[in-house]
Amino acid sequence: MSLFNNNAKEQPHSGVLGAFSVDTIKWEPENDKEAAIIVHKHIYEDFPNGSYLIVGASQMAVFTNNLSAGDSLDESGAGQTQVTTFIGPCKIKLETGDSRFSPFRNISHTLTGGESAFHSTVYFINTTYMNELSWGTHAPIVVEDPEEGVNVHVRAFGLFGVHIDQTDTSSAVINARKFLNKVVGTRADYTRDELVSFMRAKVLEFVPDLLAKNIVDNGIGVLKISTHLSEFSQNIKEKLIEHFNEFGLTLDNFSFSNINVPDEDLAAINEMKIKKKRDRLEAEGTASKMDIESEARARMRAREGYTYQQEQSFKVMNAAAENEGVAATFAGAGMGLGMGIQVGSAIGTGMGAIVQNTMGNQQPLANSQVSSNNEQADNITCPDCGKSNPKSAKFCISCGRKFADGGLCPDCGATLVAGAKFCLNCGRKLQQVCPNCGTELISGAKFCPECGTSV
Repeated sequence: MSLFNNNAKEQPHSGVLGAFSVDTIKWEPENDKEAAIIVHKHIYEDFPNGSYLIVGASQMAVFTNNLSAGDSLDESGAGQTQVTTFIGPCKIKLETGDSRFSPFRNISHTLTGGESAFHSTVYFINTTYMNELSWGTHAPIVVEDPEEGVNVHVRAFGLFGVHIDQTDTSSAVINARKFLNKVVGTRADYTRDELVSFMRAKVLEFVPDLLAKNIVDNGIGVLKISTHLSEFSQNIKEKLIEHFNEFGLTLDNFSFSNINVPDEDLAAINEMKIKKKRDRLEAEGTASKMDIESEARARMRAREGYTYQQEQSFKVMNAAAENEGVAATFAGAGMGLGMGIQVGSAIGTGMGAIVQNTMGNQQPLANSQVSSNNEQADNITCPDCGKSNPKSAKFCISCGRKFADGGLCPDCGATLVAGAKFCLNCGRKLQQVCPNCGTELISGAKFCPECGTSV
């Protein structure tokens, strides 16, 4: 067994002078392949006492050995491996516990089966920033469009960037150990591609849920998402930061470059929008047509000099005129209309005249028929010359005036329209009279109650 070197994990030393040796521990990537390594475990271990550790400007070095009975983070511990993190740039002289004299070191190793009793290793961590890393959803995210109420398949793409922070010395040590324990493990070299794959998996683990919540909670339809990319990017980045911190990684940036849906989803959304617009236009068209008709009727009333209330009163009067009920029933309806709807003095006066002619004029007519043998009922007075004419006369026997088919009003002498039930001039209700004795007949009577003449 050689007294100078027989431990394959140690850096080889030759010659007598080489027996008194220390190691220089450093890692300087010499090509692009090595530069793409994020974590590198130094090829040699079990360093002699007094070896020098050189850490570059964009590096951290994690040194582990069991020299002391304690932990660099917990001095009260016992029997634990010492873990020390050095933030570059720096040069550190290590106290490993192994002798600098190779024969002594090798003799002590024989007592432990050829292994060092003070095992030590160094991990170098590359802390350069990794920005402009791309990500994209592998499968569409199914979301209900909050505006149109249809399910859409959202696809998202963007960029992100991370690094292992070394500027904040209070957290750099903790983050370095988190990264080694949770991400790297026992691998000798952990490459940039492996880290990017790991981070993309984490992005896609959380982004679909966060994106769907932002769309629904903010009520933003997929057709308007392009105007909210910056807002979505900031909101989701704040949520992702805490997830990356669990692995000792710092999320520098996160952004959406594009959020879209398939063409068939766009077609479904456009169809819904067209349908809603068509329904709205149809509803507006119906309302507009009704407004036009209402305005036309209002203009017609204005030209003819009456209001909507008066128009309704006319309809009530016409309905009452067509009713063959007794005078008292109509009078009650007329009085109720005049007082209830309050259509104005003109309508009230008109209705009052009708009621007066219906109720008040019945007694004078009856007296006239008793005192003068119903002369006015049997004769027609010419409104031009005042001469009395037989009831059946169609022309005045004095002046030749033609009488209308409806005759003349017995109160005001106005010409009546054939079949009229009220006088258009004074409103007097016209009743059927017996052709024999002139007695007014009840509506619908077939015989005169006075003389029995068939009517």
